[in-house]
Amino acid sequence: MQFENFVGNAALKSALSGAFLRRRLPHAIILEGESGLGKRTLARIVARAAVCRAQNRDAAPCGVCPSCIRSAAGSHPDIRTVSGSGASGAVSAKSVEEVLSDAYRRPEEADVSVYLFFIDNGISDNAQNKLLKLIEEPPPGVIFIFTVPSADILLPTIRSRAQIFTVRAPEEAEAAVFVEQKTGMEYEAALALAALHRGNIGKMLSDGENGRAAKAAFAATEIALSAAERTEHELLAAAAPLLKDRGMFLETADRLQMLFRDACMLKSGVRTVPLGTLETAQRLSRRLSVKTLMTLCDLTARYAGYVQRNANMTLLVTAFCAELRKNAGR
Repeated sequence: MQFENFVGNAALKSALSGAFLRRRLPHAIILEGESGLGKRTLARIVARAAVCRAQNRDAAPCGVCPSCIRSAAGSHPDIRTVSGSGASGAVSAKSVEEVLSDAYRRPEEADVSVYLFFIDNGISDNAQNKLLKLIEEPPPGVIFIFTVPSADILLPTIRSRAQIFTVRAPEEAEAAVFVEQKTGMEYEAALALAALHRGNIGKMLSDGENGRAAKAAFAATEIALSAAERTEHELLAAAAPLLKDRGMFLETADRLQMLFRDACMLKSGVRTVPLGTLETAQRLSRRLSVKTLMTLCDLTARYAGYVQRNANMTLLVTAFCAELRKNAGR
């Protein structure tokens, strides 16, 4: 099976691909994981592979057969999508009833019918109970794929009749390469985003479009290094973007606290610091003691609290920079 645009998760890919090649794909699959990890992408890949007409199952979905072309366009008659609706955004009992009335029909073109349930904001117990009998005794050639933040939002009776796969974020370097190729972003910038979002590609792409978190990460790095290594003027210049934007200050403060914590972990012998912040954390850990790093982390949290109480931003940023330098021994 081919997994275009779905990064990482080697064990999950191997399990699904092996089952597909043996024609033993589970009739009910649950893909769980946080938003942005590609659960919907993976669900669509499995659905397209299931209806693909390529002779070589290793190549499915091939992307060139008529079935794949229709699948990519969202018009394949044997792939149905169910998602939330209404004010709650939950999957309704009415949507499930439509699946119940449709599931016993013969596939129109493929050998199977695939129903994709994209469940972001829940599904009622009533709707699940309606589904239960269908999943307990599925019609021949029917596959159900559920994407959920956590399998726990589904009833135990549903979970027990499905195979659950947990989708995880790829390694940060792998995520950075994907985003670099997808968007044309510089690799170093993509790596910084990967560190911010712990490899969550969906969040990286979203952030890459609005740029706020990336700017906050850059500001945090410059402020931290300026406080530890550089002049007062350089520190004030690094903090200048925070003067007129309270939200930017708060986001930068979050990144600063992560940098100080990462440096503290390195100083304490822990080696699990994200790749994208490793160099900065190493520099901070060489310059500052564990006690100082903890003090700077607490100081940053305290000033974030002042921002939330509508303090004067010019005075606050100036005082923050002064206290950073003082506590860093500058």
